[in-house]
Amino acid sequence: MSRWYQAFVTWVRGRSRRERIGLAAAPVVLVVAVVGVLLAGGGGDAGRWLAGSPTDTQSDEAVETGGGENPDTAPESEPRTGPTGVVPPYVHSFAEQPGTKPRAPEASPTAGVDVAEGTDGCDHAYGDRNVCVPWEFPAGVGDRCGWLRERGFEPLKITGGRDRHGLDRNGDGTACGSGD
Repeated sequence: MSRWYQAFVTWVRGRSRRERIGLAAAPVVLVVAVVGVLLAGGGGDAGRWLAGSPTDTQSDEAVETGGGENPDTAPESEPRTGPTGVVPPYVHSFAEQPGTKPRAPEASPTAGVDVAEGTDGCDHAYGDRNVCVPWEFPAGVGDRCGWLRERGFEPLKITGGRDRHGLDRNGDGTACGSGD
């Protein structure tokens, strides 16, 4: 063996099993990528039929008849191409659904959706509807109003008709207000 090859083999043997598998997989991935590009039309004329673009050369039939076909007289079975050579999209036959009628739109629901209290983790009986007083305070919180003030809550009007957390101690309709 030559020296560079021995050095390479020694280097590979020093790698972990996972690294050796990765080193072996790299050439395989490269070959698969090159074949994919060739089939998709990236390798000259080979594989251009997969990309849907017309070929640059005339067909054998057109050469025998003495020229290319006039697009206005092309048979209807062949797809026509636009000025850019792009084939129009193909509409599958199952999409046409012969003999069926479109469904009529259904009426929009008029009733609201009932969502159980506390589902979102908020007790909305305090403040506006966009205020979220926790449904359950964290364990170890003794002064709930102090905990709310530390997080930027102002005194909250009780809007839900109930004071589940007992934040309105003086009964004035404002939770964590003056006198509570």
